[in-house]
Amino acid sequence: MKKITKCLSVAVLFLSSNIVSFGQHKTKELSPVIEIGANGSGFLYQGDLSDKPYGNFKDMHLGGGLYVKYYISPTFAVRANYYQGELSGNDADFQEEWRQKRAYKFWSPLSEFSIMGEADLFGRRKFASYILDAPHSQRWSVYANLGVGVAFVNAQRDWSKMDRSYFRLDAPDRIEQDSANKPDRVVFVIPAGLGIRYDLSKHVSVFAEAGYRFTFTDNLDGYKYSVFSAKYDGYTTYSLGFCLRFHSKKMYDQVWEEMQLRR
Repeated sequence: MKKITKCLSVAVLFLSSNIVSFGQHKTKELSPVIEIGANGSGFLYQGDLSDKPYGNFKDMHLGGGLYVKYYISPTFAVRANYYQGELSGNDADFQEEWRQKRAYKFWSPLSEFSIMGEADLFGRRKFASYILDAPHSQRWSVYANLGVGVAFVNAQRDWSKMDRSYFRLDAPDRIEQDSANKPDRVVFVIPAGLGIRYDLSKHVSVFAEAGYRFTFTDNLDGYKYSVFSAKYDGYTTYSLGFCLRFHSKKMYDQVWEEMQLRR
């Protein structure tokens, strides 16, 4: 919990400083921009049925997402997202004897709705890529995002292959507790991520993005009492996509004027 709080505090501080920095330099001619995007995504569960901090790629599931982004400034935007995918975990994927004997597994559909703040790490020159004669190096941008959201899940569990004799007397009692336990159906998430984007034109971009979903539950996978991890469950998304940008003439003219002054 302390690590989550520390990471989120740093991210909030960065996003806030980005907004303040823009506010000190904005002009009256600035107008907002609307952007819509679509992506194909891989969803990777991280929790009690995973042996690595970054998850097990054998359990990655493909899905996708859509978003709408509103630019408050050339460096900061608010983004609404929808993701659809799946999550799963399986002890049979690992070599440890105790995992093979426990033989837990689960699968769940996933629907996520979230709102993020997104900051461009290259600053205002991101919009220089809209100018047709701009160098290609100015068409790259790196961004960070942070937000809040809700995930709808429905974990389907299977412990039918567990070797109860291997765990002696405690496992049957604990699995009975999990049998009576209802997995979470609605999970509050804090999405945080990084991405890189290349502007093909002033209207079209392609991007790659990775993000982690922090949660505050150990019951996303439905195994709460018969596991031995004190960490919360979570999941990662890896996305490739494209976006269409609709910008105002005022913003385009402003960036053009700034580029002329810098030459």
